[in-house]
This record gives sequence, C-alpha cells and structure tokens, in this order.
Amino acid sequence: MQGPSTKSARLLCASCALAIAAIPALLQAQAPAPGRAPSSTMASLAKTVIETNPDIEAQRQQVRITKARLATAEAGYFPTVEANGTVQRREIDVKNGGRGDSKYTSANGAIEARLRFYDGNRTYNSVQIATAEMAAAEAGLDATISDTLLDLLTSAADVHLQRKVLEYSQQQSDAIGEQLRATSRKLEFGEATRTDEELAKARLATAQAGVLAATEELNVNGYEFRTVSGQSATTLPALPALAPVPDSLALAQKIALENAPRLRAARLNAEAGKAGVQFAAGALFPQVDAVGGYEYLAGGVANLFTGKLPDDRSSLYGGLEVRVPIFVPRDHAEIGRARAVRDQRLSQTDIATRAAAEEVASYWTRWQSAKSTIVTATAAVAAIEQAAEGLKKEALGGNRTLTDVLDAQNELLTARVTLERANRNEFVARAGLLAAIGRLDGDAILEGRCCTAGAAGTVSRPGASALGRPAAGESIASGDASAKASATPVRPGQSTLGSAPVASAPAVPSSGGEAATPAASLGGRPSASALGRRVK
Repeated sequence: MQGPSTKSARLLCASCALAIAAIPALLQAQAPAPGRAPSSTMASLAKTVIETNPDIEAQRQQVRITKARLATAEAGYFPTVEANGTVQRREIDVKNGGRGDSKYTSANGAIEARLRFYDGNRTYNSVQIATAEMAAAEAGLDATISDTLLDLLTSAADVHLQRKVLEYSQQQSDAIGEQLRATSRKLEFGEATRTDEELAKARLATAQAGVLAATEELNVNGYEFRTVSGQSATTLPALPALAPVPDSLALAQKIALENAPRLRAARLNAEAGKAGVQFAAGALFPQVDAVGGYEYLAGGVANLFTGKLPDDRSSLYGGLEVRVPIFVPRDHAEIGRARAVRDQRLSQTDIATRAAAEEVASYWTRWQSAKSTIVTATAAVAAIEQAAEGLKKEALGGNRTLTDVLDAQNELLTARVTLERANRNEFVARAGLLAAIGRLDGDAILEGRCCTAGAAGTVSRPGASALGRPAAGESIASGDASAKASATPVRPGQSTLGSAPVASAPAVPSSGGEAATPAASLGGRPSASALGRRVK
C-alpha cells in the first residue's frame, strides 16, 4: 500500500511535468517566413540573408545614393545647353495718341551653350569628394553585412546552446524525480527520513524552475534568430565550418588595420573631408566660361512715335564670361566649416583605428579563453560523470547521503552546461574575430558542420589550435609573407552544437513558441538519469 509521502511525491512530479509540457502551447508559434523555403545549411542561409536582410538592403540603397552623387559631380565636366523663348501679345497705347497706336504679337527664342574652363578646381574636388563617399558607403555595406552575419551566427549558436541546456536540465529533473520516488519508498520502510524527502522535493522544484528558465531563454533566442534570418528557429541549420583565422594576434591586428570595414570607411570619409576643404576654397577663385548662342526676335518692339514694327531679326554670339569674387563672406565661412569637418573626420579615423585593434584583441582573448575552458570542462564532465555514478552506488550501500547524490547531480549539470557554453563561446569568438579583421562574408561561412559528433566520428573545427594556428593544409591570405600554416591539434570532440539527430526520443519544449522538438533532434540525451534507481 502506498503511503501519503509516495503519493505526494508522484503528484509533485506529475504537476511539474504538466506545467513544463504546457509551456510551448502558451507561446505564440513561430511560423516559417511565407513565400520562401527555409535554408537547409547555414552557408545557403547566409547568402539569403545578404540578399534579403532589411539592414543590408538599406545600406545597399545608400551606396546607390552615393553613386548618383558621383554622377552629379562628374556632370560638371560636360557643357550645358539651354533653350528659352517667349511669346507675348502687346498693345501700344501712346498717350494722347490715336490711330498710330497698334496691337501686335511678339516672340523671341534663344539657345545657349556654356562650357566651364576654370572654376578653382571645384568640379575636380567635388568628384573627389563623391568618389571617396561612395567608397566609404561600400565599406559601410561590407561592415553591415559582416555585423548581420555575426548576429546570424551568434543567434544560431545561442539556440543550439539553449537546446542543450534545456535537454540537460530536463535530464536532471528526471533524475531527481526518480531519486525522490526512491527516497519516498525508503521512507515507507524507515530507511530514510522526512528531511531526506523534503530535500529531494526542494531539489526537484529547483530543477523544474531551471527547465522553465531554459525554455524561456530558448524562446527568446529563437525570436532573435528569426529577426536576423527571416526564418523560424524550428528549421535552424547546423552550425557551419568557418574560414581559418590568422596565426597570431599581431597578424590579426595587422590585417584589421588594412581591411576592417569601419576603419576603411573612416579613412575614406577623412579623404572626402580633405577634398571638401579644397572644394570650399575654390569658391574664392575666378570662374571662366565659354559661352555661345543664337537668338531670334519676331515682332520686335513697336516704335512709340510711328507705331510701325521693325522687321524680324536674329543674332549669333560667342565669347568668354569671367566671374571674379571680390568679397563673399559666406564662402569664407564655408571654408571654416569644411576645415572643421576635415579635422573631425581625422579624429574619427584615430578612434576607428583604436577600436579595430581593441576589437581584434578582445575576440582573440575570448577565443583563447574558450579553447582553454573546453579542455578543462571536458575533463571535468568526464570526472563528474564517474563520480556521480560512484556516489549513486555508495549511497545504495549507505556510505553516502542523499545530499551527496543530489549535489553530484547539480555539479554534473553545471559541468555540462559549462562545456556547451565554452563550445558556443569558441565558435562565436572565432566568427567575431573574422568580422573584426574584415573577413566575415558569405564566402567565410563554409558548407558543412563545424563540430559534429556522430557515427562517423568527430570533425575538428578549422583553426582551433590552442596556439591559434590554422589546420594543416590551410593558409591565411594576408600581406605578411612570413605567415605559415602549421599542424593543429584536434580540439576536444565533446561539443554537439548543431549535431544531427541520432535517435528518437520523447519530445521536450522548444524555442520561441516552436512546436515540441524530439529530444533526438537535440543530439540525444546522455544516459545520466539512473540516479536513485533501486538495485534489483
């Protein structure tokens, strides 16, 4: 006969399970973007994002605007041709006149061609300004594409990470639930105390709260991925392989000083500012135009005394027109403004240079730290798994307490999450490093998985050496001829971020209001839920 403690334990487990299972149904479903099939690989998705992302499209339109400005500036080299004409009905009324007054229609037309020979180099400098601004806009487009792709990879890595966190949290909850049921059975036979049961209940409630928190975070990351990619996280591709990274921090910073998109844009804007000063100063120089035209007059002007109209007439003219500014205060003020803009952009170039170096150093440090964490976390997971199994057996023999078993379960969850988070951080830091040196584009996201663990074995990530060297056979295209590729030790093959399904399993809550996702799609659960089972 079951005691009240056993029934309450089962009721608690069932109510928590129902609460978690109801979470996805309470969230708004993320339907795939209409009119476009979801991409099956991250490389193809990246190309789609480059073509359709609104931020990138807005910057692409900015490039079009600067191209139009360049065409406008270059038009200053061409001659201008204008035609004008008037037709008037006139009535001459001579004071105290009489029959000599007349009414008539007059008309005149003219066409004029003008070619500017000299304008203080204002046309030349306007072309230089427009050219630099167009190149800066193109560099800005490269920066926008790089930032968007980094957001895409980061959000995808976050979704994969949170799926693993949710999976491990659910496994811990299941294991503690089994431990609670085993403790309740022991309590019936006097082999455990009420304190042990209440402790197990508290740990189960805490584990279920962790499942709820992981579900919430997974939904948030799913919506972030949808915002960047335009497709639902339910069709999230596996994390891709990435292009190799430089051998050293010094080489990475050198490449960034040449290729970082925002630094290039800042330098080009500074060049435009320098040309702007020369353009403004050109207003103080003379302006020489060659002018030629033809004019025709019909009807003319009536003679005020006789009322007769002169015969129709025409004229052809040509010559030079010179304009010499003597005192134009506005032009002097414009020169001062242009100099201030130039100085500001030069300062912005210094800021961008420092920012590029700092960004590369930051991502490099994070990358190295993540790789070191992967090594230690892999060892920690292996050790804690063995320790947890040993504690379970010792607890059955009475040599360990329930608290020891539950603490081991929590430590195992923490170690697993730490390892998966380190895998995520390593991938994101490497992608961020490519973005910082100006090499994160559609071609940098390669076909294939970055780190799959399956029946075929583990595939190491390119350039994942503890010293930051690319894998053997890979090279870094850079201005430093001394950079040589060297053999790379295979990184720990523990990460399963972006791994393919390995087996079918019960469904678990998924991200962003998505439909329930089978556990198999999350890479398969480790067999860690045997804690607390009664030995047969």
